Amino acid sequence: MQKILILAANPKNTTRLRLDEELRDIEEGLRRAQHRDRFTLTQRLAVRPRDIQRAMLEETPQIVHFSGHGDGAEGLMFEDESGNAKLVSEAALAGLFALFADPAEFPNPIHCVVLNGCYSVVQAEAIADHVPYVVGMTKAVGDRAAIDFAVGFYDALGAGRTVEFAFKLGCAAIDLAGKPESAIPILINKRTFPPSSHSPSSSAPIPNRIELYQLLLSLPGPQFESVLFALNPPRGNISPSNAPQGQRVPELLTWVESPIGPGLDALRTALADMLSNPR
Repeated sequence: MQKILILAANPKNTTRLRLDEELRDIEEGLRRAQHRDRFTLTQRLAVRPRDIQRAMLEETPQIVHFSGHGDGAEGLMFEDESGNAKLVSEAALAGLFALFADPAEFPNPIHCVVLNGCYSVVQAEAIADHVPYVVGMTKAVGDRAAIDFAVGFYDALGAGRTVEFAFKLGCAAIDLAGKPESAIPILINKRTFPPSSHSPSSSAPIPNRIELYQLLLSLPGPQFESVLFALNPPRGNISPSNAPQGQRVPELLTWVESPIGPGLDALRTALADMLSNPR
């Protein structure tokens, strides 16, 4: 039995989100799913930071889904005692999830986290050091697209499909709805790379944008800097080296794909050159 814990927060000083619709549609899809007996769904609303740890202790979930706002490197937005936004950093979230992903403490630990909030890739990258599968958003994502992704994702899990397939179906659901945001979600699975450095092999295929994104996130810092050096983006397009790599990667892709950027093929070439001649 897999337990899904949904944590939702929409502070009163932030843009209104259709969280009730997202939760209802996820629940309805799982209730009708072929393998509905494999899942239980529980939720916490208007979540404050301390509510996260309490919910995780009480529910011991295998899948955690966050619905709400993200603010990139600043953190995910939960609520304070007055209902206003309270940011929680990637370091704090990663430390918490590390505890609940420990099989020595939990026989059936967390294996998947979905951060369905804008610019949440920074937190996703940090959590992925401890949890096998983490979904984050590389840019701002519209309310409707976020709901479409979540429904497709959990419909696939309910049908007995893998997390990888569920992620692809979630992205496809955005396309089917006619929304342009299907490239914004990213699935991070750092455990597919060598555990010593998370560095991919020189023969790793990089055929599409999502895999490019994952590859860039997985690179050790010096190798990422080598890619930047080869592409030579104009000053101001990419944050300095002391910024989180989860922040710099989407900035690099945004510049590469912009009218003044060299395009994805140039990025592929720079990556291939770096991987064949690592410094």
